[in-house]
Amino acid sequence: MKRKKHTLICLLCVAVFVSGCGQKHKEGEPDVISSIKINQDEMLTVVANRNQIEDKEEFAELLLKKCKENSFQSVKFSTDSGYATSLNLRVYLWEDEIEGQDPVMVVEYKPVEWGKDYDIVNDPEKFQMYVDGELLE
Repeated sequence: MKRKKHTLICLLCVAVFVSGCGQKHKEGEPDVISSIKINQDEMLTVVANRNQIEDKEEFAELLLKKCKENSFQSVKFSTDSGYATSLNLRVYLWEDEIEGQDPVMVVEYKPVEWGKDYDIVNDPEKFQMYVDGELLE
């Protein structure tokens, strides 16, 4: 009887351990994995850190807010020479899904008029947001 209890306890411990280790991803805040800056234009690779994006417009607004507030966990943007003059964000659900995959969404935040000294923080009324190529109103 003792041996059966011991075996059962061991099996339960293994089952709990395996189910906990089976979690490949941990949901959390979106984060920047890489950034490229050309002049003042920012091109970012972002991981959503979630299994799905239910409302792309709402998620795009969250990313824009994080860019403006410079509040991503892994990357802090230098503002010594000013703020970004445009954003291009390629969004993936998880970091391990970036290699060889298409993004789940692309967010662009572009000025209405190019060549002006508009930036994303001080001149938001001069910008338009696009999600997957479609203008958001």
